[in-house]
Amino acid sequence: MIPFRIQLSKKTWDRLQYMQTRTRLTPNIIARMAILLALRDIQTAAINESKPDQIHVINRDVLFGDQEKIYEALIRQFCAEQEIYADTQDIIRSLIDIGLHKMGHIKNLIDMRTIFARSG
Repeated sequence: MIPFRIQLSKKTWDRLQYMQTRTRLTPNIIARMAILLALRDIQTAAINESKPDQIHVINRDVLFGDQEKIYEALIRQFCAEQEIYADTQDIIRSLIDIGLHKMGHIKNLIDMRTIFARSG
């Protein structure tokens, strides 16, 4: 089950806000896209279980909206396939970080569209 509050590192939150200025998408939408990109492209799981020093808390309702059950199912399937038994919060935080890293070259909304248009 997805925890009620997700603790993101300040660095991750700053990256989400930076992407917001580039794309005009809200941080929660960018985080959802980052999770999907990470789930699509990840070859091996590298879950960071260290807790961030400075945190920004985001509620799961804001992060996932009405698609929470879909994301929960995708994350569960990912964990089962990769045989991951880490804390769900660590998994979500890691997937967002992995996806944001893959989105690092995006300069605008058109770039965002093209990264998702290519076949996985």
